[in-house]
Amino acid sequence: MAPELRSSRTTPWSQWDLGELRTAPNLLSLLRILLVPAFLATYLAGEVAVAAVVFAVAAASDLLDGMLARLLRQRTALGAILDPTADKLLGLSALAALVAKGALPAWLLVLSLTRDLVVVAVAVAARWEGARLPTSPTRIGKYATFFTNTAVVLALIGEISYAPLVAGYAFATAVIAAECLVVAAAQYAGRYAARETSAGEP
Repeated sequence: MAPELRSSRTTPWSQWDLGELRTAPNLLSLLRILLVPAFLATYLAGEVAVAAVVFAVAAASDLLDGMLARLLRQRTALGAILDPTADKLLGLSALAALVAKGALPAWLLVLSLTRDLVVVAVAVAARWEGARLPTSPTRIGKYATFFTNTAVVLALIGEISYAPLVAGYAFATAVIAAECLVVAAAQYAGRYAARETSAGEP
């Protein structure tokens, strides 16, 4: 999931409660963070099959924690930070590792970092001005995460089987993910631009 944009009026840092870690969604987000070093250790050690399983489990936990947060009504201020942080650590770590080995193109990592920088810049600017922006991630942002994770899984499978066909699918999926990342970055920037336009109206 893409990071949620929240203003200082909606998510004051002082409202964080470490007791919120006991909720199922937040425990899954914490598990995802703990799986990042496990993925990197196994992948860099050449245990690509194990790394693929670890990454798949971690990526699946992202879908599960969001579903549980809605079903159990366990949306928390801590979760709004922990969930996207876990996503970013997992996604960027996997991309960096696979790009370093040539399994995925470097431009996918660059675009992912660019999208994240845009999100952070918008969030900081909104918080500085005390602005209210939509807090939900964009649909395209969700698609970007899904296709990026899919590209990583396909690239890992390609390394395991050494199948050129799988590598081709991984590249095609990376292209789709890149397109989604560009649109998602534009949408986040558009949110801030729309706020400025409405604020300037009489």
